[in-house]
Amino acid sequence: MRKSFILAATALTLLSTGITSVAVNSTTTILASSKKYKSINKDLAKNLKEDQSYADQDPDNYGYSKYIEKVKYTGNSDINVYVNGGFKELSDSEKTKVLNQVQSLAKMVLVQNSKISSSEAGEGLILEAFNDKNSVAVSKISNHKAYRFTNN
Repeated sequence: MRKSFILAATALTLLSTGITSVAVNSTTTILASSKKYKSINKDLAKNLKEDQSYADQDPDNYGYSKYIEKVKYTGNSDINVYVNGGFKELSDSEKTKVLNQVQSLAKMVLVQNSKISSSEAGEGLILEAFNDKNSVAVSKISNHKAYRFTNN
């Protein structure tokens, strides 16, 4: 009983500092999601869905969204992007274009929600892309608009 109370108190304390995930041990993870991230993630989902509705009529501007299942803000200037299987069939240059368009969408939402500044947006976001649970792309540290792709 005391251990549960301590874990709950720790989770609440971490929530107030903006930490969203804490590993307690190898079998237990406390996940605490912040309301401010939920709001931003809702905005990201809304904007992505809107772009997907235009993908067939205007593939040059919105075609990227056909490969994206979800965009999730994880704090600071970090986003996770969940892609479908079609993404893996693209060339590296096409993948880069898709991910940079996702970055544009996310930067717009993050600047509007005052999570990043315009100058931070210019630097790009730290992005990791997943297909199922496998990482398929990570933005490079030296240039967040360039990516290292994996063969997963």
